[in-house]
Amino acid sequence: MSQNRSPSSVNNEALSQVQIPVQGVIMGLAVVGGLIGVVGGTPRYIAATLPVALLVLLLAAAAWLLAGWRQAAGVWAVLAGLVATVLLLRFWLGIDGALVLLAIPATLGLLLLGHRGGSGVALICTLVAGWLGVTARVPALEIALALALVWLLALVYWFILRSVGQLVDWSLAHYSGAQIALDEVRANRAQLHQTLEDLGHANRQLGLMNRRLAAAQMAAEEAHKTKAAFVANVSHEFRTPLNMIIGLSDLLIEAPHVYGSQLPDELLEDLEIVQRNTQHLLAMVNDVLDLSQIEANRLALHRERVQPGEVVARAAAVVRPLLEKKGVELRLEVPPDLPDVYCDSNRVRQVLVNLLSNAARHTEQGHVTVDIAGSEHSVTFCVADTGPGIAPEDAAHIFEPFHRGTYGARSNENSSGLGLSISKQFIEMHNGRMWLESELGQGSAFSFSLPITTALPAPGEGAERWLVESWQWHERLQPANLPATSTRPRVVICDPHPDLCDAFTRFNDAAEYVRADSLASAEEIIAGFPVQMLVLNDASPRLLLEMLADARLRWPELPAIGCSLPPRLGHALAAGAAGQLLKPITRTELAGVVAQIQPRTVLVVDDDADTRRLFSRMLAAIDESLRVVTAANGREGLDQMRAEAPDLVLLDVKLPEMDGWQVLAAKALDDDLRAIPTFLLSAQDPADEPFSSQILIAAAGERTPFYKLLRCAEVIPLILNDS
Repeated sequence: MSQNRSPSSVNNEALSQVQIPVQGVIMGLAVVGGLIGVVGGTPRYIAATLPVALLVLLLAAAAWLLAGWRQAAGVWAVLAGLVATVLLLRFWLGIDGALVLLAIPATLGLLLLGHRGGSGVALICTLVAGWLGVTARVPALEIALALALVWLLALVYWFILRSVGQLVDWSLAHYSGAQIALDEVRANRAQLHQTLEDLGHANRQLGLMNRRLAAAQMAAEEAHKTKAAFVANVSHEFRTPLNMIIGLSDLLIEAPHVYGSQLPDELLEDLEIVQRNTQHLLAMVNDVLDLSQIEANRLALHRERVQPGEVVARAAAVVRPLLEKKGVELRLEVPPDLPDVYCDSNRVRQVLVNLLSNAARHTEQGHVTVDIAGSEHSVTFCVADTGPGIAPEDAAHIFEPFHRGTYGARSNENSSGLGLSISKQFIEMHNGRMWLESELGQGSAFSFSLPITTALPAPGEGAERWLVESWQWHERLQPANLPATSTRPRVVICDPHPDLCDAFTRFNDAAEYVRADSLASAEEIIAGFPVQMLVLNDASPRLLLEMLADARLRWPELPAIGCSLPPRLGHALAAGAAGQLLKPITRTELAGVVAQIQPRTVLVVDDDADTRRLFSRMLAAIDESLRVVTAANGREGLDQMRAEAPDLVLLDVKLPEMDGWQVLAAKALDDDLRAIPTFLLSAQDPADEPFSSQILIAAAGERTPFYKLLRCAEVIPLILNDS
């Protein structure tokens, strides 16, 4: 109920209650009567003061009794007693100036009755003083002083009351604001409590979701490993029969005399069809492997400075016979002043061959054009044809894996749908982009752009290449307007094998990598060019430590990193093999091995009878004088070697009873067999296996500050523990 009253009403009520207790005033009146009796208690004045004292005490007693009956009656009684006391003092005792004491009952009236009742008491005192001034002939000065004092005290009380009122207003306003703020705080506290409960629930849900994501990540990693194992298995399972088909068809077409008679022309044509389709199947297998390597970030680029015209010419030479057979003109528009592009020429040529092959398959008449345009920052290649074009609904998905489009589905073309997707990813790995412009009935134009990345000068080109004897210095009047070039650090890789340097160059083009086959050649490079880091590699940890110690003596301030990475064929070479051949193996590759070893007797160890027969035929076609011996498993192959040592062994990796690695290990323990040249036959490319080193040694400068050591302690564990 009280909360609904206005602040002004509460203020007025509070001001009306700014009063003093009436009992205290009555006691004060009694004290005044006693003082009058005491002061006038001498024999000389007792006759005059004693009646006044008794009268004042009687008035105090009467006021006390009335206050006990009714509070207001007691208040008016005590005020009347005070006025009477002042009059007795002035006229009974004859004290001049006693009327000034009328200010006391006027002030007490304000304190006892509030501002309204007190104003009435002050008015009564004013009337009494005025009446006395008229009837009793009291001096005007005394009357004036009494009235001035009465109303002065009234004004002082009014001002005090007003200040108290303002203070009360301020206090009430702040109290109301504090009450509202308290209500808001309570509401916010309840809301905060609810929010905390919601956050706790969300945190529990997030924790559960994190555990589910961790489980899903583990499942995804397991699936990725399973996929990698599946791809490796597929590569072996596909390449082994493809090796058989390609080898036999190639042998039948190019060396039919091995079979003792000339094959009919119709059979040769059929064999060529088989060979083409087998090559297409092999290309599809390679596309799938390339796509898997791209997804796993294991496909690297071997960058070098390449002239775009040369890449286009090599790609055009592959597709030109197909276009000439169909009567389609091939136009090459290559400007002569194109800048070099820092790229992987094999991958770019693969992209161009894919685009030209697609254009050749879909273009029946007209022409196919290869146009190259150079700009300040990039080189753009465009392969355009006059074929049927590509529908907009197909163009939106043309670069997606396994998408062949409605045209490819209608024509039943032999395509995996991976060529354009892989080509686009090759270009994006070069920080370029590929796009399509096509219109139905007007042909298609596939374009891609490659950025022009400047490389550091090749080793051997020192600063003296800019010096000419007839050169004269001329001051420039204007600053040179040169394009901004980015400087890249140069890293020397000291490794007798080129595999590590090639891997660095492929996977990271932020630096210039220079290979040195020994510390002596590295010293020549470092003496002529600024080098920021030295990378040492040796398959033997002991030799690696010796190389690192020697490098610290030569270049104390040059940072160096040591690792122990075997070459790509290091596993096979360390096991005692002379080399490794990747299936499908062509007759040309096998002829190269025969020319290198020049054997008289060749042992073929393979568990597949068809494969043994194939290699026997291929070796006979290469050299009819060769004697070929076969074995079906590793143990039988060792027995054949011990019975009659061959001049060359072709050993399959996957064999029953003893695989190829076990055969090499047993052969290395036998002094009579250790020197026999052995080539491993495998469907797994050694280049697909990632480099790995169990040793990593870092050597900094002699005065490496502590903050760098601290930074290494923070960063190196993150790098080494990163899976």
